[in-house]
Amino acid sequence: MTPKVWPVLAKGVLLESVRRKDLWVVAILGFLIVASAGALGMFGITGLESFAKDLATTVLSGFSTVLAIVSTARLIPEEIKNRTLYPLLARPISRTDLIIGKYLGAVWTSWISFLILGALMTVALVMFRVEFEPILLQYVIAKMMGLALVCAITLALTLWMTPSAATTLAFVVCFGSNMLVKALVLSGQTAPEGTKVVYQVVNAFIPQLGLFDLGGRASNTNWGPVPMWVLGALAVYLVLYAGAMLALGSVKLRKAAL
Repeated sequence: MTPKVWPVLAKGVLLESVRRKDLWVVAILGFLIVASAGALGMFGITGLESFAKDLATTVLSGFSTVLAIVSTARLIPEEIKNRTLYPLLARPISRTDLIIGKYLGAVWTSWISFLILGALMTVALVMFRVEFEPILLQYVIAKMMGLALVCAITLALTLWMTPSAATTLAFVVCFGSNMLVKALVLSGQTAPEGTKVVYQVVNAFIPQLGLFDLGGRASNTNWGPVPMWVLGALAVYLVLYAGAMLALGSVKLRKAAL
């Protein structure tokens, strides 16, 4: 591997996103959020601070996840479709370098989009005169780690299936994993002793994206921040799971006849 080429490839992904005006979509969404907040803020929301923060974190999480999936799902397939992948592989870089570089670019793009939306959402909350607490900063950090995991999952899926199927499955996994995890936990509690381990194993392979969403905690007023070891544990989980996804994608790309 050649780590020095990773930032170069990542920068290319970011510049391509700017060229496609993806960040303009983010800006338009943010403008609509601020405009709506300004209109509602005129009436005041005394006593509804928790509702405002819950709505803000829910909208921010949903939009940022959608943008992360859509922007990541087209990276490798479009390189193959436009035949721009061949000049890249003709250079002294490995296919693993290509995957890591593209992944970093997808993460940078999703983070920038998230931070732009987050800044505009902050303006909206200020219009509502909502007080900010340290837990909101932890929400931002955890959500950024969650977006990095979303990018890894989506990129791996695009290497193992068609772009449309990968995008659809990425949406199902990212927005349905919490429901599936809860179903497996409840089913495992009532299952016979001999089969409980099956539910636990299946649950272990499902990405626990809900762990990275502290929106429910952040929306409650007067709640203190989570212990720092929790964020550390989330970082370790991110590295392990994202690394496994990128390794699976690398295996497929190395075997692919391009």
